[in-house]
Amino acid sequence: MVVSDCLPSLTWFILLDVKAELRFWGVRGSLGVGKSFYGSNTSCVELDLGDGHSIFFDAGSGIRAATHKRHFKKITLCLSHFHWDHIQGFPFITQLEDTNTPLEIVTGFNDVWERFSILFDARFHPVPFERIRKNIELKSLKTGDVLSYTKGDLKISLAPLSHPGTSYSFKVWSDKKSFVYATDSDYDPIEPSAVDLMKNADMAVMDSQFLTGDAIQKAHYGHSSFKKAIDTMAQLKIKTGFLFHFDPSYSDPELVKLEEQAIAYAQTTYGLQAPKVYMSNESLVHPFEF
Repeated sequence: MVVSDCLPSLTWFILLDVKAELRFWGVRGSLGVGKSFYGSNTSCVELDLGDGHSIFFDAGSGIRAATHKRHFKKITLCLSHFHWDHIQGFPFITQLEDTNTPLEIVTGFNDVWERFSILFDARFHPVPFERIRKNIELKSLKTGDVLSYTKGDLKISLAPLSHPGTSYSFKVWSDKKSFVYATDSDYDPIEPSAVDLMKNADMAVMDSQFLTGDAIQKAHYGHSSFKKAIDTMAQLKIKTGFLFHFDPSYSDPELVKLEEQAIAYAQTTYGLQAPKVYMSNESLVHPFEF
């Protein structure tokens, strides 16, 4: 199914050849940490489209700083799933009570209001959900659905990943380039629909929570090692990948070790066919043109 912006509720102001910026606001998995070169916050990634509209992926603790004292024409929030490290910053999005800033949530779950009502229950949060719900436009997509926009050629789709409770991967693409956000999975197996979504992506953010030994010991956590992430990128011919969602127990020296091992593994295993591999961190801004 294609959902077009001929519908009034899906009006985007996006031009062709969008010069976007990829920004990392939270790169840790499970729990935030103290001061770190790579970053202290939980999952939040932004595609700043350069026209006042930003697409955010997940609302971990990093989204508070990402939205603080910033003006947006529109915010689109793609929620992969509702584990705590991906939603704990949601109540602190500055624009939640700003009726002048449209907030659109895109997800694969169809019980979003029920989940948020628990998050905003007075036992856990002082502001009732009904106070902000009216400012949110929800887009619950099924696998195969496409959000397509006539004022530009950008599209969004999603596909499920293997993870306890299910996590959704997202693709933002034009006829020229594609960006994939595919975290919180062990990539074993990868659903056929996710293979179709991820393959040949120009850039992807990939779950790399563990060093190899920890990935074996914590296989039931539903997360990947850097080796599995790189193997997945190589198999699906993803050109550039950012390792992401690092275990909160890892110190900066351990993450330096992960980075060194990841780059060496990609080069020695795949040679000239290796994807470009980068570590994500909260100071990283990377240009991306659709």
